[in-house]
Amino acid sequence: MSYLSTRKTQAWMLLGVSAFSLANQASAADKELLDILLANDAITEVQHQQLLAQDELTAADVSHITMSSRGLEIASGNGDFEFNLGGRLHLDYFNHENQSGLPQQPASGTAVRRSRLEIDGMLDGMWGYAAEVDFANNNVSLKDIKIGYVGGDNWTLYAGQQKQPYSLALEMSSNDMPFVERSVDNALVVPFFDRATGIRLDVNGERWFFAGGIFGDSIRSGGSGDEGSGVMGRFVFSPIQTQNQTLHLGLRAGLRNTDDSETAQVRDKTTEFSGFSIVNTGLLNDVEQVTMFGPEFAWALGPFTVLGEYNKAEIKRDSLNDLSFDSFHVGATWSLTGEHRAGAYRIDSGEFKAVRPTQVFDPANGAWGGVELVARYGEIDLNDAGFVGGQVEEVNIGANWYLSSNMRLMFDWMHVLDTDESNLVRSIVPDMDIVTVRVQYNY
Repeated sequence: MSYLSTRKTQAWMLLGVSAFSLANQASAADKELLDILLANDAITEVQHQQLLAQDELTAADVSHITMSSRGLEIASGNGDFEFNLGGRLHLDYFNHENQSGLPQQPASGTAVRRSRLEIDGMLDGMWGYAAEVDFANNNVSLKDIKIGYVGGDNWTLYAGQQKQPYSLALEMSSNDMPFVERSVDNALVVPFFDRATGIRLDVNGERWFFAGGIFGDSIRSGGSGDEGSGVMGRFVFSPIQTQNQTLHLGLRAGLRNTDDSETAQVRDKTTEFSGFSIVNTGLLNDVEQVTMFGPEFAWALGPFTVLGEYNKAEIKRDSLNDLSFDSFHVGATWSLTGEHRAGAYRIDSGEFKAVRPTQVFDPANGAWGGVELVARYGEIDLNDAGFVGGQVEEVNIGANWYLSSNMRLMFDWMHVLDTDESNLVRSIVPDMDIVTVRVQYNY
């Protein structure tokens, strides 16, 4: 964002605050004037009440400006127009250990994992909009930009760049996940069903949720050839929803036709910054179509939560053998300070939101925030008959310290349990450790 753009934004915000303040002052002054007129018999009591009621109606139409844990919120008095400004900052330190002998040494150090600015709101009480831009690693990446119709309390229809509705792990925000990163099994999903440009419908009932859509590719800057296309859907049934217990059962499926290049690649990353891969299909040629499906589940009971997913990918190729890959993870969380993840469940999006600590960090008053322990096992298998992309099993153990609803510290230890040892890298990495420490702030 340029300096001039920043100054313009600040000017608009200042103008909004000033207008709100002047409106309130004018309202108070009008009441004083009406009281004086009444005291001097210039108007009757009935006229006084009528004019006051008219003044209150006018005041109700004035925009409300607040600053809360969600960021800056501006709304018209009738709620038809809303503007919310928020963001997130994820700062990481990571270190690879026990990796001697590798042909390529994975990087260790510090990185800005995410640095995002987000806006969303309403127009005319029925049109929703959202935009999200990431400035991490000194690059500008457009994550979301969409507009759509909000059909009451139980359905929405959005068009634009947005998440494709596939899997609980992908749907949950990085601000809300109990783990530093999504599991290794997610590496099979992202190349085909991450964010893309298209149309998405969300609809829910009291115990169920469905999201489906038709999508092209992610936003790109030109290029030759037609883009790919995909269709997918995700259905969630939640028979139990209380503040103390939630049962989440889901099933999803998607189909994607590749673009004119007919290529694809599936690979993991030990950390986003290092880009070091243990399993890697390399560039897959002649890929015509990818079909993916699988179940998901989660059960939150008091301070405990268990959750998991399975993915099966069938890759159809024109002149080469078709391929079949799979991946899965299962994890658990335990709140040592009594927070209940069930209370953060949202059936209208089929996901869990962030845990909010029962005590905000305040050592002066003996409050230390919330503490959560997490563990997860994940596996991905990119081998099929004579094709070898590799197989790896990993375990994550970590802890989250929730200082407030906006701030948390995260610690994660990832250990490579085993691989198929099908190349030099995969024969060396068993027993590799990757430690990540994150400072997260979101508003």
